[in-house]
Amino acid sequence: MHDTDDIRFGMVGHGGISGQFLGAMDVVEDAHVAAVAGRNADRAHAFAESRGIASSYGSVGEMLSAERLDAVYICTPHPFHEEAAIACIDAGVAVLVEKPIAPNLAGATRMGEAARDAGVFAMEAMWTRFLPIYEVVRRWIDEGLIGDVRLVTAAFGFSVPVMPEHRLFNPSLAGGSLLDVGVYPLTIAHWLYGSHPVEYGALARVGEANVDEIVSIAASYPGGGLAQLGCATVANLESSAMIAGTAGSIEIPVFWAADRAILRAGGEEEVETMPHRANGFEYEIEEVVDCVRRGRTESDRMPLSLSLEMAGLCDEIRGRLGVVYPFEQGSD
Repeated sequence: MHDTDDIRFGMVGHGGISGQFLGAMDVVEDAHVAAVAGRNADRAHAFAESRGIASSYGSVGEMLSAERLDAVYICTPHPFHEEAAIACIDAGVAVLVEKPIAPNLAGATRMGEAARDAGVFAMEAMWTRFLPIYEVVRRWIDEGLIGDVRLVTAAFGFSVPVMPEHRLFNPSLAGGSLLDVGVYPLTIAHWLYGSHPVEYGALARVGEANVDEIVSIAASYPGGGLAQLGCATVANLESSAMIAGTAGSIEIPVFWAADRAILRAGGEEEVETMPHRANGFEYEIEEVVDCVRRGRTESDRMPLSLSLEMAGLCDEIRGRLGVVYPFEQGSD
């Protein structure tokens, strides 16, 4: 296929995660990144030059005016997702929005409504849901190899120095562990049980900047399944997920980026490995490419309804923890 027939991606933002996206794009057929936009034209230009991207711009509007794009990947800090996404949607350009899709349900709802009203594809970049190893895990569960699922444990946490201006600790940038990494354990529990919790308790260490630095959640789900979930920016947490059933268990090492799963049942152990072709981001990119080619406005595997559910749940958890961002003060 000639380059002109490629799915042409733009990028908004060029922080650390953008490198993972570009690394994955190298193995995606019939798609490439044609342009990048940032808040500073010089920095965007330097980034584009260093990564072999043809064009760079100092704003989303400039990029949309100058380029013929099929899709845009948005990886700015959380509070800036909405404005960039809606600008792209208004221009008729599909969007893949880094998780969390927005800092709260209000922003996620506005994005979702804009996409649906315009008939433009939009998806949250929850890449874990597209990793092939989860198809194996689902098959093991559906075949009854571990019996009835009773408990999932999953946590994602790392320890970095508390720096008030850093996006992870800055409430004006929707800092905190819940939105940055807590969405991963919440998502795997939702994937497993097909629902958000019917009941849960949440405890947290909330730092001086009033963002959640470590969160522990115990939850129950329809049918009686339970979950123990955690996230942190000030502690290194065990990153394996464990799914325990009445007849066995499944361990998923580094569950949020998984390429391996271990089934333990009947006194036997089976290990399945499905290495990523790049770094795991390629599968969500391929979903976007496929949906755009087919004229779809949503992904069946990561629909907007799921993103809205997760945004609402995170709002609720933050409410219980007393974490409110400055830009939410005085809002409905």
